[in-house]
Amino acid sequence: MLTFLHPTVQLYKAKTTNHFKNSIKSFFVPSKISLCVGLVCCFFILVGSFPAKAQEPLAKEALKYEIVVLGLKIGDMTAERFSGKTDTVHYEVKSQVKFWFFGSVDLKFSTVSKFLQGRIVKTKSESKTNRGDYLSKILWKGNEYQVDAATYKYENEKSLKGPLSWCSNKMFFHEPKSGDIFLSEVYGTAQKITQIEPGVYEITVEGNTNRYYYKSGILEKIVLENPIKNYQVRRIQ
Repeated sequence: MLTFLHPTVQLYKAKTTNHFKNSIKSFFVPSKISLCVGLVCCFFILVGSFPAKAQEPLAKEALKYEIVVLGLKIGDMTAERFSGKTDTVHYEVKSQVKFWFFGSVDLKFSTVSKFLQGRIVKTKSESKTNRGDYLSKILWKGNEYQVDAATYKYENEKSLKGPLSWCSNKMFFHEPKSGDIFLSEVYGTAQKITQIEPGVYEITVEGNTNRYYYKSGILEKIVLENPIKNYQVRRIQ
């Protein structure tokens, strides 16, 4: 998701060359800082022009998760689903990560997606850190998605055919089927969802793989496989 989902960056290269000399490419970056930031950004990447606070959704569901790296909890994540009028549904995922690595690293991430009649019509992914801010927007217009995606050393404005029905936010609350097409809210690209065993699915975004684990149709865990160490988003019961 993680597509958590859908970029390789090496932070602090000038100051910490020796520390990163033997780093291996991870989902986003070789450095441990980037691995942690990348994990959060990979899966839940999005906040658009959705109903104002005065227009309260009719129903709300929430799931809570913890973000774990190298066996240590580094942050929290909340996924929410709002059922609006008629056949409109909004999903929102928020996370906050804070840890120490050659200085304090503070990341706030939010992803919002709007569905109409089961199809994605708008997403916005926003990350704010003390190392830089990034924003990606996707909008359904006509018969295609208009993409304006930007993350560290990555930009994409190539339109995307649709409509599509799956993205990282929706995958918290619904179990997909093998062969469904996944929209990366961060990168503005589409990927096929592959089932590798009952209740377990993989999505590869920009050459990196996220594995999603389900129980009774609800997402229990996301694993980012990495040569150094796995990174996880785990549901809190």
